[in-house]
Amino acid sequence: MSFILPKVLQFQIRQLLPVFLLAASIHFTQACAYRFSNTAMQAPLGIRTIAIEAVYDTSREVIPHELLWSAVQREFAKRGQLIVSSQEQADALMTIWLVKAKVQPTGTPSREAISKDPPVTDTEKWRPEDFRNLRRAGSWTTSEMVGLGLVIEVHDLKTRKVLFKKSYNQSTTFSSLRPENISSVSSSFLHYEEALRSKVKLLSEQLAQVIVTDFFALGPTNSGH
Repeated sequence: MSFILPKVLQFQIRQLLPVFLLAASIHFTQACAYRFSNTAMQAPLGIRTIAIEAVYDTSREVIPHELLWSAVQREFAKRGQLIVSSQEQADALMTIWLVKAKVQPTGTPSREAISKDPPVTDTEKWRPEDFRNLRRAGSWTTSEMVGLGLVIEVHDLKTRKVLFKKSYNQSTTFSSLRPENISSVSSSFLHYEEALRSKVKLLSEQLAQVIVTDFFALGPTNSGH
């Protein structure tokens, strides 16, 4: 019995050894990749604090661009590699230039019947909701596209050097108008504004992630210090 037991154990060890080595190899590879990605994502040398200037908007669309400004600040704060501070205390300043913004109908025209405005008389006093909404006065689509075009710059406030400059373009669609059997004409404008703001917020968050990632991808050797 004393001779058979070691043989069995040796066989089991030989069977389990390749599995153990494979698991250890996978763990080591994943750990190395994780450490490598962390060391690659660093701020330029000497930059510890950053200020985010309010969005400079030269587009001709009424866009809630403050959502973009907030999203970029939150993304920096979430990463934790730089402290977001005031311009007086910052090592670097990021400027956000909203070059263009576009909001326009897309998709196929709606087939919903558009009722006429009530007749104008001297005796009848119609309510505002009895009239067509301006966005329904004619052929319209149920979806709309919103797009943002940005130029991002980061300046070293000590050397006045431009550390980073890049252009970004992002767009998405949203449900702009709803059929009258779902939403009344009197509330359609409110639904439109809510949908537009929601999509601008989503675009802002997506852009903020890409912008901050691109900036940290510079690494510590491209700052010029």
